[in-house]
Amino acid sequence: MTFKARHPELQHLVRELHLLRNNNLRFKEGDPRDGLMLFAEAGLVLLVLERFLRAILDPDVTDGDALYNLLQRAVSRGLVRVPWDDQEDGIKKLKDVRNTILHGNYEQAARQAGGVSIGAYFKAQFASEVEAMFKVTDHLMRQIDHATGRPWLSEHEPQAQP
Repeated sequence: MTFKARHPELQHLVRELHLLRNNNLRFKEGDPRDGLMLFAEAGLVLLVLERFLRAILDPDVTDGDALYNLLQRAVSRGLVRVPWDDQEDGIKKLKDVRNTILHGNYEQAARQAGGVSIGAYFKAQFASEVEAMFKVTDHLMRQIDHATGRPWLSEHEPQAQP
């Protein structure tokens, strides 16, 4: 059975994320925002990312593992690389965004953005952070062969199972 077939929940999560994202991408500057679901997209992209990491690390995850631990483990094992030269710094940045979104701690995010107000944070940064999380998640998922659940050695050759 393929990795993709073993994880139908991941397929459903990705499908829903794309539906939600396509809805949100229709909005342009100045459009009414009553149909924009940016908070939902933010939460769902994090759910996809954490579920993906759990799937590629299975069975070596615990109930207590969160994004930071999952990313550290996946990177240290050579399963994926985050798109930063300094892998630990990249993992920390992702953890900080995750914590802001999942804990609703927008005050901390505003402070980290240079001491701006929460309103200024939302106006200037929140959407770009959601976009960046989507791109990082996509980047990480593209590193794994959907048939084997293992990293690609080259563009067309999946890594052998250990």
